[in-house]
Amino acid sequence: MAATPYDETGTPGSALDSQPSPATKAELEQDIALTRRELGETVEALSERLDVKSRAQAGVSRAVARARDSARTHVVPTAALAATAVATLTGLVVWRRRRP
Repeated sequence: MAATPYDETGTPGSALDSQPSPATKAELEQDIALTRRELGETVEALSERLDVKSRAQAGVSRAVARARDSARTHVVPTAALAATAVATLTGLVVWRRRRP
């Protein structure tokens, strides 16, 4: 009596019969190469996600770029804000020096 192949669920023959196996050595080698390539891509993606330092640097770079773009598009408000800050700091320095 021949043994009946079973899948993980215990159903006879369902898993083994539904997936055709590669017949030739070339097909096996091609399948292995594809699996290696996919595994390499997966490991690379996981490494990128786990690299906190580079992700933080990328976030800072994006924030700096947004700030530059905002400063370029809003030149007058940025200049007014800078002038106000300088005037305020100058006033504080002068006031502290004149105070007994």
